[in-house]
Amino acid sequence: MDVKKKEDPEIQTLRHELDWLLRDQVHKVLEEISSILLECSRLFPSRPGHDENKCMVTSQRLLLNSANGSNGSVKCMVTLVGDRISEGDISFKHKQGKDNHTYKTTINPEISWKLQQVQDATNFLYGAINTIEEQEERQGYTSCTQVTLLLDKVIDSLNQGRSALAFPKRKSLEELVYNRNMQTLRPSVPNDVALSFYVHASKLILSVYHLGINASTHQTDIISRNQVECSVQWLNEALMLFTLALQRCQQLKDKVTLLEQIGSGS
Repeated sequence: MDVKKKEDPEIQTLRHELDWLLRDQVHKVLEEISSILLECSRLFPSRPGHDENKCMVTSQRLLLNSANGSNGSVKCMVTLVGDRISEGDISFKHKQGKDNHTYKTTINPEISWKLQQVQDATNFLYGAINTIEEQEERQGYTSCTQVTLLLDKVIDSLNQGRSALAFPKRKSLEELVYNRNMQTLRPSVPNDVALSFYVHASKLILSVYHLGINASTHQTDIISRNQVECSVQWLNEALMLFTLALQRCQQLKDKVTLLEQIGSGS
């Protein structure tokens, strides 16, 4: 007659800990993550269904300077409101014939310059918030797989949101020249100039590209680029909160995965 082997006390303890984690701690940690994400969301433009009164987006007047501290050939002052530049004064050196002239243009307040990176980060952030809220409305967590799938989805959204701010995509010459944001400039810039505002981590950057015929390819190309930038405090805070939420998600996932592996390995 076979005698059922008694389960190892250590394995029993781990299984009890896993049950406790699923029953109690997952919910508490997700509440903590939700609080971090909601705090982060107040730095971004509000979205339908969320409390607009808690939105902390304000108008900021920013002076962009050359990174090396010199006056450079570009000067820029803008008003940043969340994911758009509502106003701006820009001047840069532009060669006409043999002479360099200062060209001045402004951002039309009626047609804001949209920062797609901030819009993308906002969408991914609210995607993570909605994922947690939808799951939390259901009754509890019954398996490690359920928790892992949820965390994977939240982690993916947060990684994409953080990357949207931290790693700007390189634009092609065509994307720079035909960027619809250029339509906000009054007066329009010369045909051999393209402007690009973008975010790199906690900095707002303006690059002014001068175009011309490449001697080797005989095609229009970027001849030179001048850049000015400034730090934006709320972008730095947003990146920190994205990172903190990701760390808490990963810690919970690691703990759930470890307990599941030990429990199933018995």
